[in-house]
Order: sequence, then structure tokens, then C-alpha cells
Amino acid sequence: MARKTLTSSAFSRRTLLKGAAVAAGAATLPGTAGAQAANAPLRIGISLSDVPRMWGGPEGGFEGLRFGAYMVFDALVNWDMTKADQPSGLTPGLATKWEIDPANRQRWIITLREGVTFHDGTAFDADAVIWNFDSIFKADAPQFHQPRVGLVRSRLSSIAGYTKIDAKTIAVTTNVVDGMLPYQLAYLWFVSPARLAELGGDWQRFTQRPAGTGPYKVVSVTPRERVELEANTAYWDKGRVPKTQRTVLLPIPDANARIAALRSGTIDMAETLPPDAIPSLKSAGFQVVQNSYPHIWAWRLNVNPGTPFADLRVRRAANLAIDRDSMVQLLSGTALPAKGKVLPGDPWFGKPTFDIRYDVAAAKKLMTEAGYGPAKRLEVVAVIASGGGGQMVPLPMNEMIQENLKEIWIDVKFEVVDFTTIINMLRGGTRTDQQKGFHALNIAIPSIDPTTGWVIYDSTLTAPRGVNWGWYNNPAIDAQIKVMREAFDPAAQNEAMGKLHALLVDDAAALFVVHDLNPRGLSARVKGFVQARNWFQDYTPVTVGPAA
Repeated sequence: MARKTLTSSAFSRRTLLKGAAVAAGAATLPGTAGAQAANAPLRIGISLSDVPRMWGGPEGGFEGLRFGAYMVFDALVNWDMTKADQPSGLTPGLATKWEIDPANRQRWIITLREGVTFHDGTAFDADAVIWNFDSIFKADAPQFHQPRVGLVRSRLSSIAGYTKIDAKTIAVTTNVVDGMLPYQLAYLWFVSPARLAELGGDWQRFTQRPAGTGPYKVVSVTPRERVELEANTAYWDKGRVPKTQRTVLLPIPDANARIAALRSGTIDMAETLPPDAIPSLKSAGFQVVQNSYPHIWAWRLNVNPGTPFADLRVRRAANLAIDRDSMVQLLSGTALPAKGKVLPGDPWFGKPTFDIRYDVAAAKKLMTEAGYGPAKRLEVVAVIASGGGGQMVPLPMNEMIQENLKEIWIDVKFEVVDFTTIINMLRGGTRTDQQKGFHALNIAIPSIDPTTGWVIYDSTLTAPRGVNWGWYNNPAIDAQIKVMREAFDPAAQNEAMGKLHALLVDDAAALFVVHDLNPRGLSARVKGFVQARNWFQDYTPVTVGPAA
């Protein structure tokens, strides 16, 4: 794994806006010039360096799930991505109903949707569901494949068992009482057992010829170049049969190359715009859409005993040293200053007592109390990604943090890695030999549901059980997570989440920086896209008109 150590301001926004045309040219699709409205493809430039593996648990973080999971596969519980004016909620997917067993609060009865078929024509039923659960949880099952399991299982931390009741009903048991299980079920995507058998049980071959139940079928996969999809006209949700017959995913990791591809007409949609490009795109007639969503751009902190961030005073000081308003200006208004994991006014914000703000004097006071000052500076090493889903423009953003922290006697060195490496590091945790010297990990943290992005602070979910990367351990947090899990009524769940959030803010559990507004660029030919307040998006309503 190649890494680069940076000790000074080696990045500038200007470097993000150079040399896009050559890289964009490599993404050009043959045979698309002059396409008519009826068959014009939707071509999406994604920010990953490779196409996500289509095996029902893709790598690449939530952007990998956006394109490698929810387009091709369904979960028992899906997300409602139809609204732009409110956070996304859960909606029935391959399950039509889920309810707690009144005799056992750790047992859920799940009713399966009938009449659904996989893309290969085979039936979706209880046997297929149990086979898919086995592929993740049963180590001696033929379909169990550890590289794939590692991408899925950490999101299913409460599941202890599962059984078939009849052809249309299963039961799932949890290891603790957990009213939030339906959210976890949204992260287990169902693949065709018959297709894997047809391919000799080889999951790598499956990634080239996948079969799920989702609104898109995979036509072809060309690693590092493209995935070609077609509309699944037999999709069970007739309202979500894609309006565009053909969709193409093109990995273009360089943000400026995506802009060049959009300008040249090579792609119709560009994920994750560089902020400086937005005014010129708008003036050239391109659509720019953005929306708040459950996202916090942050540093996860290593709080193992003896490390710098094990001290609450240092964690709070770091949060007080960040000039978030200037960060928003750097990002041309495509973000909002953070006061925690979620925005004030969110039902889960609660009433924290520690006010996250820009206050250098208060930060220096805390650092002095912790034993630091001009004559005794603190050195930390932060791992950052060069790009990736939810990362915004991490290089100049981290430069600004570096300068802010320098004011309070914290000197930051960077280890720059690719985004996939960041994800793998999350699973390994800070106690591995390779990561013991790292004090922070810069990665966007989702707050999409009460499990993802929240139980990363559960002291029992360190590696290999979960992604509590920094070995965070706070008995009050553990106790409140238990309260949250035992809440079933929506109002009780909101109250529990608000108290959990307040505890996390007061303990400065992360370095909270900004909330992304996730700007996307669209050709004027693109119609029907609704940017949901979600990490995941629905492209099925989109149409592409004829070229001007």
C-alpha cells in the first residue's frame, strides 16, 4: 500500500481544477453521439476509482452502495428516496411487513413479498432469504465468502439468528432487544442463489454476471471503466421501473475530470462537484442540485489510553479551534457548519452542553490545562483520503484544519491513502501494528439511521466485531445506546437518539467539522432527478432528452 506523508500545506484548490480533459476523454462511450431521446442512455460519472463489485455488498463506502447495491439489488427494507424536503424513511422492500413477536422482544416476524423474481428468472422466497443470510453469517456455508462478508456484516451487528417459518415468512432473532433492527435490514441485499450456483460458486465470476431483484439489470462490467445497466421491466415496484432503458456508470475519481466529462457531453450527471466549478457550470447552463443529508465530515479519533485524543480537554480544544465559517467559504457554500453529528433542529440533536464553535482562546486554555503550549507542542498523525464517497474535497479541507490546529500547538502530519484503504483501515482498528501510530481517521460519518454512524461508539463493537476504529469507550454512551435499542415507539426513539447525540457532543467524541450539501452536476438534458436527503439516490425517474 503506497502512502504519502505530508507535513505542510501541499495542496491547493487550484490543483483540483487542472488537467481534466485528458482523464475525461478516457471515459468516452462509443456510439452515443446523436442518440435519440427514446434510447439516450443516462451516463453517470461516479467518484470511485473503480466500479463497485456487484455482489450484494460492494466496497467503496456509501457511494459503492448507492451504485453497487440499491440499483441492482433490494433489501428486505428499502429507503424512500422520493422526497427532497424531508429526511428519508424506511419503506417496504422485499419484506412487506416486519413486527416484533409479542412473546419475545428479541424475535421479529418478517413477511416476504410474493411474486418477486431474480434477474435470472428464479423465484425470491424464504429459501432464498435463508441462503442469503447464511452467506453472511454461516462460516461453513458454501456461499460464505469472507471478503464479501466483511463488507456487510458490520452493519448487521444485532442479528443473532434467523429461521424459515414458511415459504413467505421468516423470523430474525437479535442478540439484544433492538427496536432499530429494521434499519439494519436495509443493509443486507439479496442475490440469486441460482446464479452463483450456475457460476460454480465463484463470487468473483458473480460480480461480472450478477443477478438481484432490483430495478436495474447488469448488462456488462468492465473493471475500472464502466458498468452498463438496463431497465428491469419486470421489476416488482412498477412505479420504479427505470424510465431510461440504458444507464452507464463511469468511474472518474478526479473531480475535475468529471467536470470536464460533463462539459464535453461524455456524461450526463457528475457526482460530487468541486465547489469552485459550480458558478461556471451554472453560467454554462448546467443544472447544479444539492441538499442536506445525514452526513458529517469529521475526524474519527484514536482514544486509546496514552494517545493525545484520550484527553477530553484536547478533543474539545481541537473542536474549538476549527474555523467552520471559513471552511464553508472555502467550499463555496456547499456545506453547513457542524455543531455535532446532526444539524440543530434535527429530532436527534438533543441538548448538548458543549457548544461547538470557533473560539481559539478557549481552545488554548484547554490545551494549557492539558499540559501543552508554545514550548510543548503536540504532534498527531491523521489518515486522510485523496477522494471518495462523502469526502468532499478532503485535501484542501484538511490543509485548513492543519493550519487551525497549529494555532493551538497541535502539529498535524498526514498519511494520504485511497478511499478503499480508509474503509479497510476502519475494519482493522487502531490496535493493529500498522495503525498504532495514527491518531485520527478522516472519513465522512453517516447519521442516516440509529445504527450506522452511531454504534461506532459502542465499546463492544471494536475490531473484528465492528468499526469502532478508535476504541472509543464511554460507559454513559454504552448505556444510552442500550436505551436507544430498547425503544420501539418513534417518539421514544427520537428522545433516546437526542440524548445519545448530546452525550457524544459533550464528550467531543469526534472532530466535527461540516455537513456536506452533496452538489451534483446535471446536463440540461436530464429531467426527473429528485435529490433525496439520503446518502442513496433513486435514478429510476430520470430521463435524458436529445442533444441540443
